[in-house]
Amino acid sequence: MRHRPSSRNPASATTCRSLLAIDLSHNSLAYAAVKMRELGLADRIRFARADILDLPALLPPASFDLIEAVGVLHHMADPFRDWQVLRDLLRPGGWMRIGLYSRTARRTVTRARAWLAEQNRGKTPAEIRRFRQELVAGRLDPALEPLKAFGDIHNLYHLRDLLFHEQELTFTPAMIRDHLDRLGLTFAGFSTGRPEILHTYRHRFPEDPTATDLNRWAAFEADHPDAFLGMYQFWCYDPQGGAVRI
Repeated sequence: MRHRPSSRNPASATTCRSLLAIDLSHNSLAYAAVKMRELGLADRIRFARADILDLPALLPPASFDLIEAVGVLHHMADPFRDWQVLRDLLRPGGWMRIGLYSRTARRTVTRARAWLAEQNRGKTPAEIRRFRQELVAGRLDPALEPLKAFGDIHNLYHLRDLLFHEQELTFTPAMIRDHLDRLGLTFAGFSTGRPEILHTYRHRFPEDPTATDLNRWAAFEADHPDAFLGMYQFWCYDPQGGAVRI
C-alpha cells in the first residue's frame, strides 16, 4: 500500500513518499526490510505483520492513494470480503493494482491439484521432489505434461506454492467485472508484461481502443488460453471525484 505517491508512475515504489507493506510472514518481511536497506529505501517504507482483515482496526478509512494486492486475494477464503477491506482504505479517486489467477490459464494446475489430492500425494520436500522427477521423466498422467512449461517446477518452494497451496481460487473476466461493479471501481486495463498480447487484442477488437472491455477480453482469452499464464494483473480506480493522478 502506498501513501500519497509523488509520481505519475504507480509501478515505481521508489517515487512514493511513503509506503506500508504488510505480510503474515516474519521471514518475508525481514527479507524485504534487508532488500530495502540495500537499496537505500528503508526510510520510505514501513513493514507490518498483519492480516488484511486486521487493517480496519489499525488504519483509518481512505488512508491510501494507491493499493497493490498482487497474488494475494486468490488465496483468501472470501476474496471479495478482503478486497472490500482494501477498497475501504482507498481514497476517493485512488487506484488499485490487483493480481488474480486466471481460471482458464490455470486449468492444468487445477487438474494437477485434483490429481495430487486423489493420489494422496504428500507435501514434504522429498515427496515434492519425487513428483517433479516423475513429471520430468514423463512417468505421470499425460494430462499433466503441460506443467513442464511452468518455470515454477524448477524451484522447490515455487513448485509447492504452485501445486500444494492450502487454498487457491481462480477467476474469469466476468468475475472480475462483477467484483469491480460491486466495489464501485472502474477497470483501467490489464498489465500483462507482454506487449504482443495487447497488440493481438487490439488487432481483433479495434472497436475497443482502450482495451477495457472485459466481455471482449473473455472472448480473447477463450481463443488464447495461455494469455494470462502467470495471472491477471490489472489496474482499477475509484471514479468518485476523478482519479488521483499518479
